[in-house]
Amino acid sequence: MKSGKLIAVILTTCMLTALSFTGCTSNEDKSAQLTEFRNTVDTFCETIASLDSSINNAGDSDDTASVLSNLDTLNTSFAEFASVDFPKDYDYLENLADEAADYMSTAVTSYHQAFEQCTDKESFENKYNYAGENYSRAYKRINVIVSFLNGETTDDATIVTE
Repeated sequence: MKSGKLIAVILTTCMLTALSFTGCTSNEDKSAQLTEFRNTVDTFCETIASLDSSINNAGDSDDTASVLSNLDTLNTSFAEFASVDFPKDYDYLENLADEAADYMSTAVTSYHQAFEQCTDKESFENKYNYAGENYSRAYKRINVIVSFLNGETTDDATIVTE
């Protein structure tokens, strides 16, 4: 679950996103919608960065309950972000938010299964690694969303936007 560098990149990019939205339009309604969206993205990025940091700094098995609780909160944050109505200029990114939420949901379910149900080392490692792959996929999609919101494009062939 060591994704601290990824989270730092996402958080930095989110802050740049906030700057890129200012003055983007002359229409007051559109401007208000973009401001609200910017605030939503910023809040989401700050929340997931904080949760990810807590998860990665939790330590050994003594903090398993805390980690799983933080993962549940992270899952909720991703689901709420996926339910956000993106402004028309960025609606092509909504599918990525949905995918990110789906991957995070799978990751969190798998982490719970690994820690709560697996009784042998091999099954634990398999479930844990599967969870980690989904966790990374969720964050990859958030990174792509934030990059596009900043006017950048991605060279990642595994992510397709419409």
